[in-house]
Amino acid sequence: MHPIPFTAASAEEAVSQIRAKLGPEAVVVNVRRLPQNGLARLWQKPLIEVLAYVPEAPVPEAAPLSETLAEFRQQLYEIKQQVENRPAKTEAPAAAPEIPIPTFIDESADVAPGNWRIGPLLRKGGLLPLHTQQVLDRLRVQCGESAPGSLGEEIKLTQSILSTIWRSPAAISGKSSHLLVGPAGSGKTTCLCKWLTQQVLMEGRSARVWRLDSATANTAESLSVYCDILGTPSERSWPPEGGTLAEDVGFIDLPGVDWRKPLAIKELAGQIKQFGSPLVHLVLNGAYDISILLAQIRAFEALPIEDLVITHLDEESRWGKIWNLVLGTNYSVRCFSTGQNIPGDFHAATPEMIFARQFPCK
Repeated sequence: MHPIPFTAASAEEAVSQIRAKLGPEAVVVNVRRLPQNGLARLWQKPLIEVLAYVPEAPVPEAAPLSETLAEFRQQLYEIKQQVENRPAKTEAPAAAPEIPIPTFIDESADVAPGNWRIGPLLRKGGLLPLHTQQVLDRLRVQCGESAPGSLGEEIKLTQSILSTIWRSPAAISGKSSHLLVGPAGSGKTTCLCKWLTQQVLMEGRSARVWRLDSATANTAESLSVYCDILGTPSERSWPPEGGTLAEDVGFIDLPGVDWRKPLAIKELAGQIKQFGSPLVHLVLNGAYDISILLAQIRAFEALPIEDLVITHLDEESRWGKIWNLVLGTNYSVRCFSTGQNIPGDFHAATPEMIFARQFPCK
């Protein structure tokens, strides 16, 4: 609210006017004596002008950082308690995260009897025409030119073919160091935090994190805060003598690079050499168009990429597009990540997780 002027012969009179109009919450911001002109100044008492206003209701202050961290620690403690109290591993693997699954319409009803009808469904699920044809060719070679009478049976045969195409990533055993690279905005740091949580809280492993700069500064301050909450050492520089890992697992976080600039990729390749031989994981935003994802993979091919990590899958309903990365590259897919919450959904990638969304029940 803007200040309102009040003119009075005395301070007491001004206060009365202000309280009558603005109430007791009013605040005085300025007082000045008004100038008098002419002969009137000889017999008239000088007047004063008072500026006053009613302050707006104060905006509630955000919770202090200490309170936020305390709440976060409590959440992690509850997760740790659940992990420690869970029964022995005799149960089935954890179910995939709940994500709305769109239903599809059978657009193959007018296909001639005996012809394979799975093609339109594969295309609708995100598979490129070239890779759709590859799947159809395999089906015809292994199952014959004529499709089964049931579309459900045709889907089962297709799932079987795709499962044989799937490449499982190499198992990780013993001590290991992991370097997550990728374009800016792909979710590398979020994935690192999720992975770190699983290693420390669920697997009970010791860990160390390096948050390093590259051609640009690494501004992910939240990573250092998160390491402090978990009790995990976090370094801001790589030791000159090399990173001898005393812990069970190490994670290296670097800023994203512009994949459209070959020089940026070359500089990143040179920096990676100083880290010894960590497992290099390429992190990609799964919500991007498949043409962009394939172009990004080609741009990073100069690096010693071990496998792929696909993120932002909560923003993408057509999980069938992931098969383009399997059929169109030589890389395996290690993990799927959905959501930005930490800890959150971070799962080992499997064909079954894709099938659940690629061929949903009507």
